Amino acid sequence: MFKPRQAPPPRDRRTELRDAAEVVASDCLAWFARTASRRINGFLETRLASTGLAPAQISLMAHLACAQDDSLGALARRAGLDPSSLTRSLQALARQGLVEIAQPDGRRKLAWLTETGVRRLAWALPVWQAAHAELCALIPAALPRQLAQAAAVLEKDS
Repeated sequence: MFKPRQAPPPRDRRTELRDAAEVVASDCLAWFARTASRRINGFLETRLASTGLAPAQISLMAHLACAQDDSLGALARRAGLDPSSLTRSLQALARQGLVEIAQPDGRRKLAWLTETGVRRLAWALPVWQAAHAELCALIPAALPRQLAQAAAVLEKDS
């Protein structure tokens, strides 16, 4: 008479998956960084809406305004952006007449604020300063900087 072999009891894969997923959900640095970034940007976007500029645009324009070297390579390093993202962001500002981009020698690209860009940034800075002060009253100002500085080691390893 044929007697089927007994299979070992199935492992509860759902429980294993749930346990592993709980570790990711509770400990994922990337998730927490993205969540914090979205919340901070959302807070600033609401307060900066009257300027017609996004927080990242104001920051990029500020980087341009205080630049000693107006090359895109230097700006990308200072701003912590890859060159293609920087170019896209600058082109959006250029379409608004706030930034001028040129390639005078056929190699190096340069960027600077136009007169309109200078006036717009000067007008937006007090709004940004008030929003930033409000934000810093809620979140320690040093915390995001410390995270960015600590994460800088990741660029050296990649």
